[in-house]
Amino acid sequence: MKKSKWIASILSVLLASSVLTACGGGTQQGAAGETPANTVQQSDEPAQPEQAAFPRTIQHVKGELVLKKRPDRIASVDIMATDYLLVLDESPIVSEGFGTKDKSPIFAKYAAGKKVTDLGGKTNLETLLEMEPDLIVISSTGKADRFEEFNKMADTVVIDYSLDAPSRLMKFAELVGKEEKAKEVIAEFNKLKQDATAAAAKHQGETALFLVSNGKDFTVIHPKNFPIFYEDIGLTSVKGLPEDGKIGGRIGIEALSEFGADHIFIAENRRQMNPDDPQGMINIWTDNPVWKNLKAVKNNQVYSVDTLVGDTFFLGQIAGLEAIKEHLGK
Repeated sequence: MKKSKWIASILSVLLASSVLTACGGGTQQGAAGETPANTVQQSDEPAQPEQAAFPRTIQHVKGELVLKKRPDRIASVDIMATDYLLVLDESPIVSEGFGTKDKSPIFAKYAAGKKVTDLGGKTNLETLLEMEPDLIVISSTGKADRFEEFNKMADTVVIDYSLDAPSRLMKFAELVGKEEKAKEVIAEFNKLKQDATAAAAKHQGETALFLVSNGKDFTVIHPKNFPIFYEDIGLTSVKGLPEDGKIGGRIGIEALSEFGADHIFIAENRRQMNPDDPQGMINIWTDNPVWKNLKAVKNNQVYSVDTLVGDTFFLGQIAGLEAIKEHLGK
């Protein structure tokens, strides 16, 4: 069957079975139930050192999966999963939202030289099928509810994002046999966390606030959802922050004035920002009289941070801790 007809037939099957998959439980190779339609593709490339660790059984949110060999063609249908792969110097063949590299200096650094097909912001299924992945990776806070759909295309794993960042990284490392690499990265991360803690200790009794600028208002990066930027390193958050929403609630400029934070770390909304004007959604407030009267503004204690800080990116946590170390460690 020609590839175009094969893709069309797969898409038709997915569409026709959408009602059934909403009612069924997850099944994968290595678990009870049917074997996924796509089998692991053999690679003509020389065996890599990590191959000695395979086959292995991967435990994940939707069950377990036996990986017979190290996956060569990983597809990420969640940009937050791509982030963890890049940290391990792994390059997915295809990724949702890979254009983030144009909006994040730190993501761009890790993505440099990587050949990754962009799935767009809504995951183009036809493109995904054309790339013939042997493993699809999803985060539990992303498209986990579409597990059955993706698992029909190729073996799929869902990484538990209720875990802290180092623990998530180890789960990704298991997929590609890079546990030792992950341990090295985690050791560096813990050292950075110690440095940020030392910097925060210089500002006892002062308050901090992490925000995302949306242009017309701000989204709070809430300490409940991002303890790494607050209590984990000893920074005190302002009281009474709204926590409704995925990362925190929204506030206007007047509420921001009432909170009166001593230090404000602010990122631009990655989905709305203009990469050609990376500070545009922050600078829009420069001439606002309420903004100019903020304690942090008057004391020159407003710090711009990478756009990844407001999401559950490993690189975002690195960026936030580096900002704390740099600006509060003086």
